Amino acid sequence: MSTRIRTLRIGATEFQWTAGLHEPLLVRLRTWGGGKNGSMLRADLASSGDAGMLWGDAPDIAYPTPRVVRTIIEYALDHGWDPAAVGGRHDIERGAELEIPGLHFTDQL
Repeated sequence: MSTRIRTLRIGATEFQWTAGLHEPLLVRLRTWGGGKNGSMLRADLASSGDAGMLWGDAPDIAYPTPRVVRTIIEYALDHGWDPAAVGGRHDIERGAELEIPGLHFTDQL
């Protein structure tokens, strides 16, 4: 099974992202904005059952929309993520002060 890499532009920066389902209600989001050697952003998300912000028609599949990914990237940038830093990883963990309808941050993965 291959992973699809998507691109999202914020200002002059292009961010690549993937979202992998680990269970129907859990997804791991990975984002890069500083090239292949840049710092990775990682967020593990769980569905709260509100399908309004999720792709697809199945309310039990937690897959973030590009709008959700943009919101997470902007939050991470405001909270210290430097995508141009060489190597490393920035995690958004459970308890983050970011509300996304239908999703919440988790440490279950």
